[in-house]
Amino acid sequence: MADEYVEGVVADGEELWLTSSTGTLTKVMGLKSIKEPSFMVEEQEDTDMGSGGVKQYLPGLGDWTTFQATLKHRPGSATHLLIEEHLMSKERRPMKVVLRGANDGSTVEGTGEIILLGYDKPSRNVGTVNDATITGRVRRYDEGDLTSPAAA
Repeated sequence: MADEYVEGVVADGEELWLTSSTGTLTKVMGLKSIKEPSFMVEEQEDTDMGSGGVKQYLPGLGDWTTFQATLKHRPGSATHLLIEEHLMSKERRPMKVVLRGANDGSTVEGTGEIILLGYDKPSRNVGTVNDATITGRVRRYDEGDLTSPAAA
């Protein structure tokens, strides 16, 4: 059987939504990049004298990788205030990520919960666009089904 060509997906139109103190999911504006939440499983060595000189492993505890997103930094903006408030609350809150599923405009929506761990603000330099990075820890993340683009 011949290998089938798989078209790459151009990132464009992705979205990040965080929950405000009032419980409202709010879109983060100025999103430039996002690291999709990923689940990883540790490996635990389980080698014994009967392993034939080859290490043996068991799956260990699972964990979500650190979540990161980069956005345009605009002090005083609604997005800036949302992130600052969420970070300072130290609360785990609902989140939503919308990713492009294919180059035809289809999307995949993921929902979960996140604790924000950091809001790394930029060094401000003359003549540059200032970006900030938010970092968080996802507790759970459920990726939905591929949704076809809305008819025009």
